Amino acid sequence: MHRCVVDEPLSEGAIVTLNKEESAHCAKVLRYRPGDAVQLLDGENLHMGVLDTVSDTTCTVRVGVRCPSPEAPAKAVLWQGLPKADKLELIAQKGTEMGMWALWTVEMTRSIAKADKGGKDERKRERLSRIALEAAKQSGRARVPEIAATRSLNAALKDAQAEGFDLILVAWEEEHALPLSKAVEAYTAAHGTPEKVLIVIGPEGGIAPEEKQRLDQIGAQSVTLGKRILRTETAGLCALAALWTALGEM
Repeated sequence: MHRCVVDEPLSEGAIVTLNKEESAHCAKVLRYRPGDAVQLLDGENLHMGVLDTVSDTTCTVRVGVRCPSPEAPAKAVLWQGLPKADKLELIAQKGTEMGMWALWTVEMTRSIAKADKGGKDERKRERLSRIALEAAKQSGRARVPEIAATRSLNAALKDAQAEGFDLILVAWEEEHALPLSKAVEAYTAAHGTPEKVLIVIGPEGGIAPEEKQRLDQIGAQSVTLGKRILRTETAGLCALAALWTALGEM
């Protein structure tokens, strides 16, 4: 079933108007007619809907019942050490499919790429947000992950403390004893399901020892993702899968 994005909160029984792009897609590409069913995504919730009027430029939809939430049991924020080239596009797309709540890109000591300045960074973030939106539609998400502006290490550490994460898990190449899944299982056994989890992934060069020390100071826990060395664009996705498996979602 096609999922349409709307720019306003949804309430059952209301009539909402699709934007020109969504309207054209429904009318011209899918050739929908009044009475056809769609799903509506407002960025936070997913509702059933029925097309009320259809034209090439404007379609309206009557909002139906809210769908059961397909969201993961915890809000998982992915801290991604700033990678080079177009790896962030893959991470934004596949991370959304995997259920991440938000993506923080962080310029770290061993980042080969450097943060863009001013308008260029904002344009890149807008592109990543569009990729996340399309991935949310494709995967049936109720929420579109926030793609945050690139942070410095200092800002990321400060924000991590302010957010009050239940768990901060650092994929650290020198950690061999504690798998990520076991760390999560230990937390849930003692405290129940965590509400907010931060997963820290370094850039291509890894996390520098001094960065690891600063993460330790805010209560981060070192974990391993296995015996093999993963690329930075793979590690976060692997970590999300391990997290959901430990929480019984996969």
